[in-house]
Amino acid sequence: MTDATPSGVDLVTRLDRLELRFHSSAPLVASGAHGDPARLDWNCRAVLPLREPGDEEALAENARLLAPGVSLGLSSRGAYQELTILDMSGLTLDLWRIDGILESLDSRDAGYEHFAPLFEQTGELGLHPELEESLVNGDQVVIIDQVRIAPAWRGLGGVGRLLIGHLLRWVAGQAAIVATHPYPIDLPDGDRDDAAREAREKAVVQRTWQSLGFTPFREDLWVMRPHARDHDDAVERLETAFAPYL
Repeated sequence: MTDATPSGVDLVTRLDRLELRFHSSAPLVASGAHGDPARLDWNCRAVLPLREPGDEEALAENARLLAPGVSLGLSSRGAYQELTILDMSGLTLDLWRIDGILESLDSRDAGYEHFAPLFEQTGELGLHPELEESLVNGDQVVIIDQVRIAPAWRGLGGVGRLLIGHLLRWVAGQAAIVATHPYPIDLPDGDRDDAAREAREKAVVQRTWQSLGFTPFREDLWVMRPHARDHDDAVERLETAFAPYL
């Protein structure tokens, strides 16, 4: 890490400046094979607004934050600029309204086939019978497709997990379950043929989700049941740990 790059401690002190951004879309009515009004595609981000360049101190701080690895990218919001620290994307299924759950997933992206076991041996509202008790919390299934965090913010005691937890408070408010497919997406293609390394990296990602209250359901498919409170308790512990900076 160069002198121009903020240290981990410096970054943590900026937690209270982070903001959450949300974008979602769904067609009003069914529109061909790829449009399902009961499926909401969403993306959310945690961003760090740069300071207004009014003096040399602000310019210097912004320059340090623009160092490689501190963000996933720079974007503009009106007259201001902001850095994306964490990016999470996925979709939400409305079990009351959706027709053909598996068909809807398949039309969205072939990668969503990992989530098909949620809807096998169909029970109430199309959900797997082993997950039906989760319907007490809501009638939506939230699927987390991908989460990325800037390298400089990793290994800081759970900043990424804290941000995921806060984003899910908005994304998964009516969710019966939240599901994800833990996989080291940053693993280079050339290393994916190395089964031992892939297994090690996958285990690290799985432990991260486990610490947020997710448990294995089928093979590499993990779920979180909001009504069980394991997730809420985990986020509250993280909030306590980072309280001096929030």
